[in-house]
Amino acid sequence: MTNDDTSPVSVETADVVVVGAGLFGTSIAFQLASRGAGSIVLLERDTVGAGDSGLSFSMVRRHYSNEAPARLAMRGVELIKRWPEAVGAGDAGYVATGYLLTCDIERLGRLAENVERLVAWGVDTRVVEPAEIAELEPLLSLDGIAGAAYEPDGGYADAQKMALGWFAAGVRLGVRPHLGRAATAIRIDAGRVTGVETETGFLSAGTVVNAAGGWGPELARTAGVEMPVSLRRVQVGRVRQPPDRPQVRRTFSDMATNLVLRPDRAGTALVVAYQPEELLASRDECRHVVDEDYEAAVRAALRVRVPSYADTEWLGGFAGAYDYTPDWNPILGWAPGVEGLYLALGWSGHGFKLAPSVGEVAAAHVLGESHAIDVESLAPGRFAHGNLLALAYGPGARA
Repeated sequence: MTNDDTSPVSVETADVVVVGAGLFGTSIAFQLASRGAGSIVLLERDTVGAGDSGLSFSMVRRHYSNEAPARLAMRGVELIKRWPEAVGAGDAGYVATGYLLTCDIERLGRLAENVERLVAWGVDTRVVEPAEIAELEPLLSLDGIAGAAYEPDGGYADAQKMALGWFAAGVRLGVRPHLGRAATAIRIDAGRVTGVETETGFLSAGTVVNAAGGWGPELARTAGVEMPVSLRRVQVGRVRQPPDRPQVRRTFSDMATNLVLRPDRAGTALVVAYQPEELLASRDECRHVVDEDYEAAVRAALRVRVPSYADTEWLGGFAGAYDYTPDWNPILGWAPGVEGLYLALGWSGHGFKLAPSVGEVAAAHVLGESHAIDVESLAPGRFAHGNLLALAYGPGARA
């Protein structure tokens, strides 16, 4: 009997490796499995929803400046509303509060034009005047407000529940989860993906889906793909109104004060008061605890727009990283110059309500199938060609 040191070493293989088990990775992996895409590995450095998906504001709305994200949001909200039928595992936690996008007189014309486009695309929305805003949300101060766009079935859902639901449904259909296993590089040979290097060995695959959120651009760079994605730290406060005081009923985003609020359960609410830009060099730099002065900034904005909440109970908050592109619209499609590398990046500010439909679109692309929603305007190559999307209200998460 002899030792044969030259015997071949087994290599783990898959047809598709999806990197990132947040909202997009779990949605895409589930849709691939439900369409019979072969062997699928879901690779995640931590646990399901452990990155910025777990820090999502989780707002449901469809008000966008461009047709592709608006249609993705329309389909995404449809799937959130009929989650048991669409996914068959877990619960999306959807709550309809109605959604108001309020604006000052300077932006009212642009808002009305945008609503007209959205209605033409099929969104249930309309422009409402201050008198109706007061009826819809009596706690809103109308000082400086000229009008709003209103979506009756806007509201919020639960990002963590959704990611866990897709994860459970995907595993049931055969997705192989590799949690706690970080991707370190995408391996390329002669311009084509051959797999993913990880901390614990190589995963061979002909297709890699990069849905790694704030870590995604760094991972794409290992394949020689540069994407113009920036990282910005954003803070979210949590407040609670006593049960004997009036409660905000509607989810709203106010362009005049840059205050965003959505109700939550048991009298609580999530609040964002946008601060001066704090850029991050890498996702790992992000501090998840809110700054000491953030409470004061939130209360100042509440004092203007929701005076009855100015002295509400402060419960703390959290912070995460927005990953955003030069036109504040996401990247969805095949990476230029690298066969077999699919990118789903740059979602912050929009991604939550788009994630259900993005899973469908990405799975169709990977399988070489067509899809009813045309997302060519979101293709990775648009930046090199100068085809940036126009924004009704300027750069920002309201793109």
